Amino acid sequence: MRYIFYTTGDLEEVAKCEVRSLVELYGGKVVSEDNQIVIAETTSKYFHRLSMVHDISLHLFSCDIHQLKDFFSEMNIPKGTLCVRVRKIGKKEVKSVQLEKELGAILWSRGADISVSKPDSIIRVYLSRKAHVGILKYEVDTKQFLERRPDRKPFFRPGAILPRFAKALVNISQVRQRLIDPMCGTGTILIEAGLMGIDFAGVEAFKKIARGCMQNLNYYSLPRNVLMGDASKLPFRKGSFDGLVTDFPYLQSSRSYGELETLYQNALPEFHRVLRKGCRAVMISNMDVDDLIREFFTIEEKFLQRVHKSLTRRIFVVRKI
Repeated sequence: MRYIFYTTGDLEEVAKCEVRSLVELYGGKVVSEDNQIVIAETTSKYFHRLSMVHDISLHLFSCDIHQLKDFFSEMNIPKGTLCVRVRKIGKKEVKSVQLEKELGAILWSRGADISVSKPDSIIRVYLSRKAHVGILKYEVDTKQFLERRPDRKPFFRPGAILPRFAKALVNISQVRQRLIDPMCGTGTILIEAGLMGIDFAGVEAFKKIARGCMQNLNYYSLPRNVLMGDASKLPFRKGSFDGLVTDFPYLQSSRSYGELETLYQNALPEFHRVLRKGCRAVMISNMDVDDLIREFFTIEEKFLQRVHKSLTRRIFVVRKI
């Protein structure tokens, strides 16, 4: 089946990378991309995993925006009651409500049963560089991410990444079975992986934070798979994991690891060792450590996220080959 993925505007490239990663993982193929839009031949079995997506529609057609009404005059009309909903991506002079009425009127004139209040099907029209039209099939529940905000968990530390972002990173890692976060902190990444049914293990250098992480995991009825230890000396066998996601410390030095450059030099070979051949790791850093990473991994993607004027995150998507 061919689907339209309408991704979030915040960190658009990361959002589209999440979609591409899961499409590839489940044997699909990306057909085209537009602003905040990914169209792919794929299955629907992983839609529940997606994070940085607003909704997903079964693709009907794509066309130039000025051709939209002509295409509506010829499209196959879905059975049952329906309505039209327009989503504008970027600044468009088009008035959404007026266009919805006009497109709905075209379908009504052709015999469609229009119901604005309780339609059986919603025809989504996404206006980007082109118009993409589909039948709505899935919407991501965004309330879950507000409920799992770091400050709403039993154990909280400032600087923790947000759950929606963490879930996307887990998906970008293309993990299927077992994920490790070797610097797991309060456990946001582990929680998002665990709630998707992925087996996980975490390592944390500080005893207090490791206990707090276990407290958070217990709060979500997840296994307390956290060890107190050193990311530079991981207590796991070679190739134990098929995914790795972690957020490096942001200071120039850390009480637990010493100078951060030394941490990278010692931790990266361990990450390489415990990850299976051909699998991905996703690492967040506040430094350009491309050369250090390339000693052990192939960098497939790199994204920048400006948090505030003194912190820009580098998100490295890498693979062990």
